[in-house]
Amino acid sequence: MAEKKKRFTRRKFLIGSGVVGAGLVIGVAGLNHHVNKKIKKYSGQGLGDGSSLNAWIRIAPDNSVTLAIARAEMGQGVYTSLPMLIAEELEIPMESITVVHPQPESPYANTFLVTQQEPNAFKGYSLMEKVYAYLPVVGTGGSTTIPDGFNNMRYAGATAREMLKEAAAQKWGVSRDLIKAEAGQLIYQDKKLSYGEIASAAADIDLSELPTLKNRKDWKVIGTKAKRLDVPEKVVGEATFGIDVRPAGMLYAAMLHPTTIGGKITSIKNKEEVENMNGVQKVVLTEYGAAVIADNTWRAKNGTLMLEVEEDNGGNADISSEAIFSSLERILDEAPIATPENEGDTQSVLAQGESISATYRAPYLAHATMEPLNCTVKISDESAEVWAGHQAPSVAKDMVSQESGIKKDNVTIHTTYLGGGFGRRAEPDFILKATAVAKEMPGVAIQTIFTREEDMRNDMYRPAALSRFTAKVKSDGDIEAWDNMMALQSVSHSSMNRIMPSMAVKPKDDTATAEGAAHLPYHMANRRVAFGNYESPIQVGFWRSVGSSQNAFFTESFMDECAHAAGQDPYAFRKEKLNSHPRFAAVLDQVAQMSGWGAQDGKYRGIALHKSFGSIVGEVCELSKVDDTTFSIDKYYCAIDCGTYVNPDTIEAQMEGGIVFGLSAAIYGEITWRNGQVVQGNFPDYEMVRMNVSPITQVHIMEVDEYPGGVGEPGTPPAAPALANAIYAATGQRIRELPLIKSGIEFV
Repeated sequence: MAEKKKRFTRRKFLIGSGVVGAGLVIGVAGLNHHVNKKIKKYSGQGLGDGSSLNAWIRIAPDNSVTLAIARAEMGQGVYTSLPMLIAEELEIPMESITVVHPQPESPYANTFLVTQQEPNAFKGYSLMEKVYAYLPVVGTGGSTTIPDGFNNMRYAGATAREMLKEAAAQKWGVSRDLIKAEAGQLIYQDKKLSYGEIASAAADIDLSELPTLKNRKDWKVIGTKAKRLDVPEKVVGEATFGIDVRPAGMLYAAMLHPTTIGGKITSIKNKEEVENMNGVQKVVLTEYGAAVIADNTWRAKNGTLMLEVEEDNGGNADISSEAIFSSLERILDEAPIATPENEGDTQSVLAQGESISATYRAPYLAHATMEPLNCTVKISDESAEVWAGHQAPSVAKDMVSQESGIKKDNVTIHTTYLGGGFGRRAEPDFILKATAVAKEMPGVAIQTIFTREEDMRNDMYRPAALSRFTAKVKSDGDIEAWDNMMALQSVSHSSMNRIMPSMAVKPKDDTATAEGAAHLPYHMANRRVAFGNYESPIQVGFWRSVGSSQNAFFTESFMDECAHAAGQDPYAFRKEKLNSHPRFAAVLDQVAQMSGWGAQDGKYRGIALHKSFGSIVGEVCELSKVDDTTFSIDKYYCAIDCGTYVNPDTIEAQMEGGIVFGLSAAIYGEITWRNGQVVQGNFPDYEMVRMNVSPITQVHIMEVDEYPGGVGEPGTPPAAPALANAIYAATGQRIRELPLIKSGIEFV
């Protein structure tokens, strides 16, 4: 086994990686040539038999089509929506498609994830896009799958179609323009060829120019409710999630982490005793914690429960929720480290006359994915094989190489279905830990699993946050001044230092902190949004909708406060301030109309409007009052403007799931700390919305001919404020702290 690689600093990465370093030595032109050559390479590993027409499309002689879809399928439908983009231009029926997740190679980079710029790999990348493709950055997150793939996948299908047509044209001795592609066949007069019959010849065709994409009016697949390609095998139990893989001779491992955050297990006192337990193969101690390897998961887990260990608490035993929020309150009164928005003279206006103020509070949250965290690794002398449901297989590959010392080229990643991601499965920890365990038994595949308790107490949490508002609202409803100061940990700084240190930002430069709080669409004469940073050994990470998840609750709840202070209807109050943002106004009008806003029917309604990840979502929560503290959440109305949409069925499902996810957090979600440890350990302590509480949901997708936005996350942020605003409508009680059950409210 090769020697373990040393960790790189940011500076070493930039100078020595062969990317920016190459640019310094051979100049930009040389770098472009070097990178251009690399980013076109793909292995085709796992794509099966047939001929590859590009990195995404392989066609077999029997006319079956295999598509390389390099985005993690975690229930959001990417194994259907991306193939729809290809199928539209390639002219193939969806039922002929098989989807395979390829190796994390350069053509599959998600450049939109890091640049937020509309990409087109077929027309050409910018220098920075080339760098990200060279690395490569292959990952799923930030609701970027469709924004990243919208052009790339259509051009992949269109170029393959024209290659097939050209091969047929040469065979028949006619012009390519005379050949029609339809349902996997090439047609000229009375002649027909299946794609499979000509694919081998087509693979050698080199087009001189890019084809023209279809006009929107001619789409037959995009915009339709296509059947999910992943559903049938999930329904019959044939789908393979990470926890389902069974390489020959596989063993199982369960992790035992240090008790205290940032602590370390220094020794195992009863190693031999546990190793003598039935089925236990080995007890190991790694830098990340202890693990028991056994012949099944149950025995491995029971082995960890029997371990007697000595620990170093890392000096963090005094961390508590009370101390955390005390620090956050202090930060609110300090000078901000960043002011992402500062228009007009907010402070001077607020100093004159009456104003309204409120401070909102949100707790730490766990991801709590339904599939327990797991990763299977087999380490051989000079190679490694990995089976994992990970959102960023390029990161997983890097982590296995880093931990094992094996060259990246000799690491094979099998990306499975993910039983929930929400940002948790973009983290490297469970890959590193599984690799460290597998190193202890070379040649054996070992599946390392976190129990629910080990996961919940060792998560990368959504940060706790305080958000203080002060506003001056005129008698006519105009917001004359709006000031918002926040205190929380930087997610991007914490998470990226684990995932890809070279791309980590300083807390003051973290745009995720103020997303959904800065640059609101509402007209305000003067506004300031600022934040301070809380330093802590607690690890925080990307949680579904990131900063917007808490900032939407803060801002849309306080917008309601402003409306009521002005004596105005919350919908009308918002609408009047959206004259410069017609897309926002259209969404707000749509959701108000859907919900019967203003109806005198004994129901109580709350409204919220929020933009995140390129999409605008409006939601109305409709409540029934059972008694003074008990409510039934009857219905959620949701309107989304995500620009051009691909599969409306997927969008509706994501809005429905995002709302329930947001309600779970709003009503129940809270991670608390005592003596440096997480108090919650499993679902009895960290409740989810169950069927008796979950509302009926009605979704409307706006018809907007604009570049697509994301849909995986935008349904979540408005859920909490819509509910809190509905409760105010029912009770006159303004709830400023989550979860709602802390205010004595129950839902049935």
